[in-house]
Amino acid sequence: MRAEDLLQTHTVCYHDTAELHLTGELDLATVPLLLQPAATALARHPHHLYLDLSGLTFCDHTGLRALHQLTHQAHDAHVTLRLTGLHPHLHRTLAPPVQRY
Repeated sequence: MRAEDLLQTHTVCYHDTAELHLTGELDLATVPLLLQPAATALARHPHHLYLDLSGLTFCDHTGLRALHQLTHQAHDAHVTLRLTGLHPHLHRTLAPPVQRY
């Protein structure tokens, strides 16, 4: 099976915003299918990048690292990155640790 069969991306750019919609599985085989369109979107110098993960059915540690990498790339480019449509399990995984006193 080809990576393109496992993850589809759709990018929409308007005004100062880019939206990247993911559908399928984000793992070692498909991470480049996220990072390449994200790099293309960031090269347009938007103010905002929305990453819609509502269609994501699977995400392994490689996918999590790619999301983390994308966070740093957006920060370095002075772009606000917002992850939308997070599954509750993925939301807990990506949430910063809570400091307890």
